Order: sequence, then C-alpha cells, then structure tokens
Amino acid sequence: MRLSDRLESIIELVPEGRVCADIGCDHGFISIELVSRGISPYVYAADLRPGPLETARENIRNAGLEDRIKTVLSDGFDLLKPGDIQTAVIAGMGGVLMTEILGRASEHTAFMDGGFVVQPQSNIPEFRQFLKSNGYEIMENRIIRDAGKYYFPMKIRACSAAVESADTEAGGMSIELSDRYGEDLLREDRGLSEYLEYEMDSLKKIKEKLLSEEGSHEDRISEIDHLMELNRTAFLGLNRN
Repeated sequence: MRLSDRLESIIELVPEGRVCADIGCDHGFISIELVSRGISPYVYAADLRPGPLETARENIRNAGLEDRIKTVLSDGFDLLKPGDIQTAVIAGMGGVLMTEILGRASEHTAFMDGGFVVQPQSNIPEFRQFLKSNGYEIMENRIIRDAGKYYFPMKIRACSAAVESADTEAGGMSIELSDRYGEDLLREDRGLSEYLEYEMDSLKKIKEKLLSEEGSHEDRISEIDHLMELNRTAFLGLNRN
C-alpha cells in the first residue's frame, strides 16, 4: 500500500514489537501497515464514527488481517482496558481534541513503555504547552510537507504516572518559542528553516491583506507582528547553531 508522506511519518515513529492502539483510525490504513510491515504484532483500530470504522473493517478483511487487528467503536481509549496496549497513534484530529483524549488516558500510561505517536492538525503550540504542563515529554518533533501542507508528528511519553488530573485547558500561559516550533527542531533544524520561510511568507500575505481592508484590524495585525517576531527569533537561532 502506498501511503502519503504524512502517514509514513507517523509509522516511522511507532516502536517495534508493541501492541498499538490506532486512535481515530479512519479507514484503517495505519493499522494495516503497522501489522503488514511487522512493526506491531497486534493493533486495536479505534474510531468514534461507525461509518469510517466499517470501512476500516472492510479494508482489514481485504488485507487478511482480521486475526491481528481488532476494530473498536470507542471515544479515544475509553473502551480499551489498561494493559491492552503498549503504544498508541493519535492522528487526524485537532490539538484540542487530542488534549481531551490524553486527559482521559492516565490509566493506560503506566503500561505504555512505547509512548504515543501524535500528529495534531491544529493548535499545535497550545498542544505542546499542554504536554509540558501535564507530565508528558516530547521525545522527538518532526516536520513533514505533504501535498503543499505542513504536518507536525511527535513522539511523546508520559513521565509522571501521569496525568490523572490532566488539565486539558492549556490557555492562560504565554506561548514560548519551543511551544511553537519544538525544542529539538530549534536546535537541529531538520526542516524547520524551510518551514520558517514558508510561514513568514504566509504571515506577510495575511498582514498585507489586513492592511488593505477597511475596518479595524489592530488586534489581529498585532498578533501577526508577534508571530513574525517569533519566526525571526527562531530563524536567527538556527543560523547561529
């Protein structure tokens, strides 16, 4: 099966030899590839939506993997038992929803020596902030460009047994440079400089559009100026390394 670069970047981060939960499995492609490639001995393919989950079942049947992939109609980890899994993939959803799912995962984390592979689709700085504030360590940040869009897969683990009282509201704290771009990427680049150029070009276009429109946009323009300053700081830091 030929997967998109976005999905390949997720699979590359999943540790070998551990039972995996594919949370928000959609059509089951990640689940199928994890088993087919010998990365995971068994996968729970979980999704909250009956339609996509039925499609996943059909794809799993067609791949002949019904004995090694179990589909579960579940909201996050809710219908999985502690100890069932040693690692998990959470992808294809917004960062706010991911914080809610991780906030309910505390009874699983003690068994998950393989950690989590996550790929939030939105609210990425706030998501990193949530992890930092709730006992999670980001082991690796990556940047992937696929079909003209950037994605940010991460390998994370729970450091404190965890997060039984995880605060899913990350707001109220100022977003730091590492929240926005990832601490290891700020040190090592690995595609960050290319993304910074793309982001700066996008921010300039947004600002120009706001300045050309009638009405009051001072707050939004101020926000854009702040983001541009963070971008410059990150870019200068990479050039010094």
